[in-house]
Parts: sequence; C-alpha cells; structure tokens
Amino acid sequence: MPVEFIGKPIEVKLSKDAAPVPVAFRLGGKEYKVADVLQRWEEHASGQAIRGHDDWRSGPQRIYYRLRTSEGEVYEVYVEWLATRRQGRRRQEKSKWFAYRKL
Repeated sequence: MPVEFIGKPIEVKLSKDAAPVPVAFRLGGKEYKVADVLQRWEEHASGQAIRGHDDWRSGPQRIYYRLRTSEGEVYEVYVEWLATRRQGRRRQEKSKWFAYRKL
C-alpha cells in the first residue's frame, strides 16, 4: 500500500469526552468523518522547554492519531501543542492540527 505524505494544516472537530478525540476533520475543502480511532501515540520534544522550566513536558509535544474515515480511508493526523505559563500557575495551550499522511 503506497503512503501519501500530506503535511498540511487541517481543521478538526473533537468529541466532547473527558479525553477528546477527533470525530471529523477538514482537508482540502472536504470534511471527513472519523469512523474509528485506530491508534494514538505521543512524541515529546526535548531541549525546547519554556524558559525557567527544565521539565521536558513544557516543550512542544505532538499527539498522533491513526484514523479510519467513514469512507474506509486511513489517515494519520497530529496536534502539535505547546503548554505555556501565564499569570502564575494558569496554563494555556496553543495547538495546531496537521494531516501527516494517508495510508
């Protein structure tokens, strides 16, 4: 099965669960409904922690999802986020979603 690299930003709709997962995404003007989340994994970057914080968890992170659409296609998408500190202990997350590849 050939793998098609995509590498483009996407819009994602998330479930309303306690741990939200993608339920749909928009790529190239088309909306894809997610039928199944096949796999989920994380990658953590090191060496880019927030100034004054040596914790690896404060660096950029990616959470990948392998998704089967309602049409039977399989895509890998990821969210890249950076946890930042604002006003003492409050945390704010900046995130961007990308379509990584079509399997």
